[in-house]
Parts: sequence; C-alpha cells; structure tokens
Amino acid sequence: MNKSLNFNLVKRLAYLIVLLSFIANGFATNRKTENLILITLDGLRYQELFNGLDLGVLKATTKSKKVDESKSYKKFWAETPKQRREKLMPFFWGEWMKNQGSVAGNPKKGSLVRLSNRLHFSYPGYSEILTGRARDDLIKSNDKVLNPNPTVLEFLRNKLQLNQKEVAAFASWDVIGVAVQQISGAVFTNAGYESYSHSDPDIQALNKLQFEMLTPWDSVRHDEITFRFAMTHLKSYRPRVLYLSLGETDDWAHDKRYDRVLAAISRFDSYFVELWDWLQSDSMYRNKTTILITTDHGRGDIALNWHTHSAQIKDSKNTWLAVISPDSPLRGEWEGGEPVVMDQIAATLCRFVGLDYSEQNPKAGKPIKTLFQ
Repeated sequence: MNKSLNFNLVKRLAYLIVLLSFIANGFATNRKTENLILITLDGLRYQELFNGLDLGVLKATTKSKKVDESKSYKKFWAETPKQRREKLMPFFWGEWMKNQGSVAGNPKKGSLVRLSNRLHFSYPGYSEILTGRARDDLIKSNDKVLNPNPTVLEFLRNKLQLNQKEVAAFASWDVIGVAVQQISGAVFTNAGYESYSHSDPDIQALNKLQFEMLTPWDSVRHDEITFRFAMTHLKSYRPRVLYLSLGETDDWAHDKRYDRVLAAISRFDSYFVELWDWLQSDSMYRNKTTILITTDHGRGDIALNWHTHSAQIKDSKNTWLAVISPDSPLRGEWEGGEPVVMDQIAATLCRFVGLDYSEQNPKAGKPIKTLFQ
C-alpha cells in the first residue's frame, strides 16, 4: 500500500470516529429519559402476548367439554389473533403499542427475542436480564442466594449517585430480593411474603392481609400486593429506577390453571393503565420515563407442554420485549431484523440514561441498536 492511499485511509477512519462520536453525543444531548422502570412478567409466553387466548390450551385445561361456556372463552375469545390479544390486553395493544412504544418477539413477523443462557428457568433468566450476561457456570438453580455477579441496578445506583430507596425492586417471588444484588442492601427490595413499612393505613392493612390471603405457593405472594407496594413507593420516594417483578403467570401455568393465567395477564394490563396514568400526572416522570417490559423465559408451545419450561422444551428460550420510551421512535410490532438477546437488556437500560454498562461488565450484551435508530 502506498503512502498516499494509507494517508487517505487514516483520514477516512478519523472522520468515521468523529461522526460516530457526534451521533452518540447528539443522543446524549437530546435524551429525555431520566427515570427507568423495568417490569418482568414471569413466564408469560409470547403466544398469549401476540395471539391472545390459545384455544388448544383452553380446551386441554377446561374440565367441562363445553369450552365456549367457560368464563375465559366468553371474556377473551375472538376470531383473529389481533382481536384476541386486544381483548386480553387492551391498553398494552391500544395506547402503548399504537402511540407510545414497540414490542419485539413475534416469530410470525420474523422478530425473535431469545435467552442466551441454556437452562431456561427463572433465576438464570432474571440474572441474565439484570447482569447482562448468562452465567450457567454460577447460577444453576432457583436457590435463594445473592447474585454472584454485580447487577445493573447496583451500577445505576452508583453511577447516578442515588440513595437506596431511589433504586427499588418489588417482587412477588422472594428469590428476586437476592437476584437483584450482589451486595446485600445495595438496592431497596421488597419480595415475597415481606411487609412494607409505610404510614399509609391501607398499606398497613395490606401488610397484614398478605399473610392471611396466602397463594398456593410458599415463596410467591399475590401480584396485587406487590403492585400496591410498588405504587406506594413510587409516589412516596420518587425512585429514579424501579423494578417491578410479577409472578402469577408462571405459577398458575405450572399448576395448569390456564384460566388463572389469562386472568393474571388481564390484570397486568389494568396495572399498566394505573401506572401510566400516574406517570403522566407527575412532572418528574411525564415524558421522562422509559419502561421496559419482558419475561424471564418462554415455555412449551403446545397443549401438552404449555405449562412447563426447560432446556428440553421447545420455545422455552424464546421470549419477548416491549419498550415505551420518549427516546425511541418505534411503534407497534417489530418485523424482521436481527434477533434480540436477553443479555442486551442491562446495557440498553443504561444507554437510555446516557451510561455505558460495559464499564461494569465488558462481556455483557450490547445495547439494542434498533431502539435508538
């Protein structure tokens, strides 16, 4: 290569670096997001999210042969997938996906979201989301132990210089209380059957009620309790980072109660309405908050195995992801494009507030480029 050609190549590379820096700084300058809300809906299949009620599963789980007389059928059935999903989650598919955000993970549209961990159950999935990296060598069970890896919540608290209650995690499953942190107390947590200290008489009543209205599961309380505590914390302590982890979709599925799964999904949609209305009423959060919603794993894709998930069950690795953000112009369903990997979520959250997650974990997945184009 002659010197002239070599010099021109160097000039072009320098120009490219300056251009990329300009683009990155432009995003940082124009960025609106100041607050982050991460929501996970445990084990919610992409099949229900994108297609609504699965008639094959409903038939397999309805004791009466007259499926069309069941409450679930009457409430959620319609002829087309679009109509069914809008019956199940009218706010999500109406206001949010039409006017505020986008959702990836519908294989019929050529959009894929998948796990990188190979275990395809809860703690490995949550850790992948929260740390930006699958560590199958370290997290091999759902045991209630502190995360062996530093999490994005810890990183955000440190970089944004927030106090403990400004980075808060509320969860129905008690294991989330340790999954969100490597160092105990780094993040404010309330998970499983745990009281939430607050002066509000309604919260004090809920503290008592959660121990009187037990679920069928020892480690998972009702999502209603979790949501009420989270909303109270949001209003009282104004966190910049809030993580809400809801769990009944997974537990009712394991119990093969498809009717309860559908009811839980419908209830999630009502939570979204309440959350959104409050965010829009408050100047600290209105047009300054990015919400990312996803799940920790998929599950079986047919009536015989819809209720379970593992490395051996097809579709357990396939998930979905929705983003509602003032900094992402995408609307509705994603079509085609590169697959999204769940280990990209941590870096994506950080990118929305102008931070580089690779400072904490250089091996973590990169931000999802499509969201910022």
